[in-house]
Amino acid sequence: MKSRIGLVLLVGCLVAVPGVVQAQYFFDNFDAYVAGSGIMGQGGWTTWGGAPAANTTVVNTHSFSSPNSLAVSGPADIVHAFAGLTTGTWYARVRTYVPSTATGELFFIILNRFDGGACSGTACNWSVQLVLCRTGCTTTGANPGFVTNIGGSDVAGTGSTALLTDQWVDVLVQINLTTNQYSIYYNNVLLDTLAWTTTGDINIAAFDLFSNASTESYMDNVWLDTTVPVELQTFTVE
Repeated sequence: MKSRIGLVLLVGCLVAVPGVVQAQYFFDNFDAYVAGSGIMGQGGWTTWGGAPAANTTVVNTHSFSSPNSLAVSGPADIVHAFAGLTTGTWYARVRTYVPSTATGELFFIILNRFDGGACSGTACNWSVQLVLCRTGCTTTGANPGFVTNIGGSDVAGTGSTALLTDQWVDVLVQINLTTNQYSIYYNNVLLDTLAWTTTGDINIAAFDLFSNASTESYMDNVWLDTTVPVELQTFTVE
């Protein structure tokens, strides 16, 4: 599941091993799991409220880093909780793949307060809700053919850009807990810079990989750290 940078010094040049990333606070590329297995109970992942019906499957149909990714479709609602992340700047990242035949909505969500899924009263608070929808959009603010940050419990998002299909696309969220602000990017396009919360917590509580009745789409290389992930490429040393 986790990998570290491999660096070799050769004739005064720095040569990078492809497909690896530096050490990180949290990283999961789903490659350590058996294809066809449910993600619930593996790698710290669970489902919203612990509901078995919200589980989903590790697949090798598509992957950003070979061989596996996570299929997200139907009632899938997959959560990874964190604790003690209350200061500093953090980078949340995920790779998304939406087929050109997809319907329904695929979400990448970050909560600043999370109680496991009961969410009675103010027990949960959302900061980021990014929705990717090709067609069949039902959430207010989601539009066919677009990726939209609809924001959180306190601060509405409005940023939107064209959805890219049949390819892996980067989603990056820069979260500055010191200034109570975040910026969200899709394919390096800035969608929004907004307050993290006004009534919630200065905290990163959980990631939520959510399908709102979507057909099968995919997520891979889920990341959270205080540094921007570096995915290195090979090059020729003369």
